[in-house]
Amino acid sequence: MRAALCPVILTYHSISEGDSPLKISPRLFGEQMEWLRANVRVAPLVEVVTALAERKPLPERTVALTFDDGFRDFYSFAAPVLRRFGLPATIFLPTGYCGRTNSWPGQPDWVSKEALLDWLQVAELAHNGFSFGAHSVNHLVLPALSADEAEHEIAGSKAQIEEHTGQQVDLFAYPYGRWSTTVRGIVSRHYRGACSTGAGVVEQGADPFALPRVDAHYIRQPALFRTLFTSSFVAYIAARRLIRRIRRQPEGLYARA
Repeated sequence: MRAALCPVILTYHSISEGDSPLKISPRLFGEQMEWLRANVRVAPLVEVVTALAERKPLPERTVALTFDDGFRDFYSFAAPVLRRFGLPATIFLPTGYCGRTNSWPGQPDWVSKEALLDWLQVAELAHNGFSFGAHSVNHLVLPALSADEAEHEIAGSKAQIEEHTGQQVDLFAYPYGRWSTTVRGIVSRHYRGACSTGAGVVEQGADPFALPRVDAHYIRQPALFRTLFTSSFVAYIAARRLIRRIRRQPEGLYARA
């Protein structure tokens, strides 16, 4: 399979107004979803993970939608658009902060404090067909924890989501994109796949427990968004990955300074 045809996992955070790289405006989000529905195949993330795990051919020209941190504006702005267009999505929850704000330890100062989904909203969204994945309990840097602490963060978030939704939780997203061989091992005992923050498309043979994604901020310009599944898109994302490495932003194995 040519890289340009490989599945793309898009990462969103907050669907709201503002110039933060974590925010995409509701208007722009609606335009993006309308374009996706008309031009590509949007599928549940678990479909990509299953193909990798079973070593089957990956679905071509497929987009999987993911939303990190469970911002409450998903309920207000994203969910209605996704329901209207019939598009599936996976929301990764830091379960200890449901019904609170994104004020966990280590949050950069430039990130504004925003409300997160509460459990009633999570249960309603699950009932409406949305999938949930775990993002740990307290959104901590997992490789900095002991094995027992990491186990609690990783397994505890899964148990809490399953209790509140009745859904089986098969997917995990590493907080801050930080993972280690130990953390990966724990995650692989509880989940079928996990997302990193490494920028890239999902190629055949990719590690299902270190899935690359494309941050929506990178392609917020409409003309750039519409280059999905072209060679120029793949080259652009490769350049973004290089920039992340130069800036020492997390995208794979955690290394202590």
